[in-house]
Amino acid sequence: MTKISFLTEPEMEEIELKANGKLNELHKTSRILGKEVFSIIRKEAILLQSPFSDEELCAFVCQKKGRLFVYINSQIPTDKQNFAAAHELYHIWFDKEYLINPQMLESKILNDETDNIRELRANLFAAMLLVPKHVLEQELLFLDIQKNAITANQVVELSHVFQVPYKTMVRRLFEIKFIDKTLMEQLWKEPNVELIRKKLQLDSPKVERPIIHYEGLAKDACDLYQEGLISPKRLKNLLSLINKKPEDFDIDLPNNLPTEDEIDKLLEELDE
Repeated sequence: MTKISFLTEPEMEEIELKANGKLNELHKTSRILGKEVFSIIRKEAILLQSPFSDEELCAFVCQKKGRLFVYINSQIPTDKQNFAAAHELYHIWFDKEYLINPQMLESKILNDETDNIRELRANLFAAMLLVPKHVLEQELLFLDIQKNAITANQVVELSHVFQVPYKTMVRRLFEIKFIDKTLMEQLWKEPNVELIRKKLQLDSPKVERPIIHYEGLAKDACDLYQEGLISPKRLKNLLSLINKKPEDFDIDLPNNLPTEDEIDKLLEELDE
């Protein structure tokens, strides 16, 4: 646990006020946000999702020509994608200076293996947005789990319910003072999280078919083609970026076979 850093109590209280304020503003105060975090991102920025082979690189937010863009590596586990998206929302809402000189969000940062206060604040905000204290406490009451008596199996179940990484849930339990530091460290070191998940018959957050999503690309490409502003080839190229074809959108491209004159000309060139 030596690599894990924590914010001070006053800083944590400030971040919690921000997270709860946003949940109230979004009318999502008593619910589990989970994947809905992406619908929030779409209201704030252009969302780009595509797989990137290096799973250490998780997300990125930047501003260009007055518009915000958020990129999420859809190759990483879905619970980690949720957390990365919530992390970037902190920078969008409360860290405008970050948008001037943004950096790629790395896996080690998401795991709080950093002393960067800016990133620690974004991580805490993400955790509080996705796992609000009062909602987590209600879930613990429902499951009849006692303080300092929670097992790794139960933490895995909770992380599945809230759609967040296992270690995020461990930290939240410690942050709301439901477990002490000794139990937190013990749970943090649990080596069989994936095996526990399998035994509990819970869906794995690991991605088999990564999402490829470029906000508005399919609609804009199809509209431009139907308005005669781009060629069939250009339409094909644009849709290939999201692994789609024109026929997926009920667009039948014209027969691209060469005309008789074109064939004659081609044969003449070959004879020469």
